[in-house]
Amino acid sequence: MGPLFGDGTSVSIGTASRGALRHGVALPSQGDGYVIPPTWRARGSSYGTDELIEALVRSARAVARELPGGWLGVADLSPRGGGASVKHRSHENGRDVDLIYFAADPAGRPLKPADAMIHYDAEGVSRAWRPDDPHDPPPSRGWEATSRRFDVARNWALVRALIDDPAIEVQWIFMAEHLRQRVLDYAAQRGESAALIDRAAWILHRPTDSQPHDDHMHVRVLCDALDRAFGCVDHGPVRWWKKNYKYMEPALARLEQRAVPEPLLLLGLGPGGLFASALHPR
Repeated sequence: MGPLFGDGTSVSIGTASRGALRHGVALPSQGDGYVIPPTWRARGSSYGTDELIEALVRSARAVARELPGGWLGVADLSPRGGGASVKHRSHENGRDVDLIYFAADPAGRPLKPADAMIHYDAEGVSRAWRPDDPHDPPPSRGWEATSRRFDVARNWALVRALIDDPAIEVQWIFMAEHLRQRVLDYAAQRGESAALIDRAAWILHRPTDSQPHDDHMHVRVLCDALDRAFGCVDHGPVRWWKKNYKYMEPALARLEQRAVPEPLLLLGLGPGGLFASALHPR
C-alpha cells in the first residue's frame, strides 16, 4: 500500500464481510477481567483495529471492577491481515468480535468462561448440546457438570461499557431476542437512564441472516474516521449521526487531535482539508 500505511497504526479496509486489516493489533490471550479460551487462542484470529482492541481491554476491566470475580471470554476477532475465514461470513476487517456471555452458577457465583459457546434458553439457563443440534459440538464437555445461568448483571455492564466507550462507535451488538430483553429489563430495573436504554435497545439486535446468537454476543464497531479515508465502509442504517452529531465526537476528536501522516495532508485529508470539510458541513 506504500507510504500511506507508514504510521504503524491499524487500518480497516472494505466492509466487515469483504475486507482486509493492515497493521492489526493482537489481543493478548489474557488480561484484566478477560481471557481467550484455548479453542479460540489456537485459531489465531485475535486481531483487530487499535480502537477495538483498546475498547475491549477497557470494557473488560470496567466490568471486573464494578462486579469483581467474573471473566469475559473473548472468541474470534479477525485473522491477521483480515480477509475471509472458514467460521465466519464477516470478521474480515478488524471491526468484529465474538464475546462469550458471562455466566454464573445457580447460586449466582460467577463462573470462568467455558471452552465452548453455550446456548441459553428463554429462562437464561444453559442448554446442553444435542446430536441433532445444527451448531458445532463443544470441544470439551466439562462445563456441563455445572448448570450455568446467563449473568444478566455482568452482561449488561459489558454492553454499557462498550456503547459508552469514548473511542469507538458500536454499530451493532447481535444478541438473541430473549437475552436482549433480559438485558434491557435489567437495565430498566436498576434505574439506568432512559436515553442509555433507548440507545442500547437500538444497538442490541437479533440478526436476521444468521444464527440467533443465544450463545455469544457479536459486537461490530463503525469505521474509525481516519480509516474511512482508506476505504473502510460501513453497511447498515445511519442511526445516530443523522439527527445528532454528538455521537461522532469521539471519531472527529481523534481526526483533529491525532497526528495526520504527511501523505494525507498532501491529499487534503487532514484537519481543515477536504475530508474534514465533509465531516463538518458548513
